[in-house]
Amino acid sequence: MSQEKKADDLFLKAEKKFKSFGLFSGSQKYDDACDMYVKAANLYKISKKWEKAAKSFIHAHHCQLKLESKHEAATFLIKAGQCFRKLSSEKAVETFIMAIDIFVDGGRFNMAAKYYKEIAEIYEKEKNYEKSILFYEKASDFFESENSKSTSNQCLLKVALYSAQLGQYDRAIDIYENVATESLENNLLKWSAKDYFLRAGILHLCAGDVVSARKGFERYQELDITFTGQRECTFLDDIITAFEEGDVEKFTNVVYDYDSISKLDAWKISMLLKVKSQIKQGVEDVML
Repeated sequence: MSQEKKADDLFLKAEKKFKSFGLFSGSQKYDDACDMYVKAANLYKISKKWEKAAKSFIHAHHCQLKLESKHEAATFLIKAGQCFRKLSSEKAVETFIMAIDIFVDGGRFNMAAKYYKEIAEIYEKEKNYEKSILFYEKASDFFESENSKSTSNQCLLKVALYSAQLGQYDRAIDIYENVATESLENNLLKWSAKDYFLRAGILHLCAGDVVSARKGFERYQELDITFTGQRECTFLDDIITAFEEGDVEKFTNVVYDYDSISKLDAWKISMLLKVKSQIKQGVEDVML
């Protein structure tokens, strides 16, 4: 007999047990049915029958609700969602949200945060950045409520990353500047502040606001006395100056020289190209 056939038989037995009537059976029938649903789900997983596996876990969740074991019920929904991920992101997200609602109702905010983050990663993988941002923000809020500030900030940095790509520069700048400032208070994280300040400065230029870029640059040096001696500081100063002067060639050379020593990542290259376009546009406007 195949694993799937064994699973089918177990699922049918579980259904009969769940619906059975007995004066003295009490909660035992739900315990027994749950065990059979879970065994069926695991056999379906072995057979790669993901929808059947998810359905079995959802039925196990119903059993746990009958037993008033909400945390266990949510756990089975998570297992169902993980099976759905093999087939449908939409169904996976829907199932995770059902579990999250139970976690929140039970005050398990760290679990809610964890699975909001997982939903954000699902949308991130699909390059649906609007929805990814939404769920990273939710995850950040719940992690912060549980005093997991570092993980909360990791989620916020994702929000900043994709907000910038969507042209929401002010939102991203606020996040980078705030996280940088907070990082300075932690000996293990303070060295990352220079990168966040650089990103914020670049985004001021993406927005075409060279005045705010220069003010931000001066403020970053006041906040972090070590920033002045870093290559990121010199680079930011130089690209702001090139922007102020409307010198596309100077800007290009500064970026090239920096990248030859400190390799720029894809995000920074993308944003710097937007800055270059801003400089070119400014030059063309002057010439008209």
